[in-house]
Amino acid sequence: MTDVDSVNSETAAVVHVEVVYALPEKAHTEHLTLAPGATVAQALALLAAREPFAALDLQQQPVGIFGERVEITRVLADGDRIELYRQLQIDPREARRLRLNGARG
Repeated sequence: MTDVDSVNSETAAVVHVEVVYALPEKAHTEHLTLAPGATVAQALALLAAREPFAALDLQQQPVGIFGERVEITRVLADGDRIELYRQLQIDPREARRLRLNGARG
């Protein structure tokens, strides 16, 4: 086995994912390396003590992968981006209405 084969077999034995949590003032990104078969819940558990994730109930937090809402039981694939969703501060229709009224004002 060559060194290249060794590296390829090692990288196949792990799953690399990115976790993103966007706040109005800053987006937080963490990169994790997990075992194959790891779930969203397991990835979130690794972040539970890190800021700003420590302030969130990660097991109840709405999550998605590449913009598609998923359950925390979802098995992760290499390269997945887990997105933590926040509650909307204002209904998008109301925000549009306020912008239009401000433009006319």
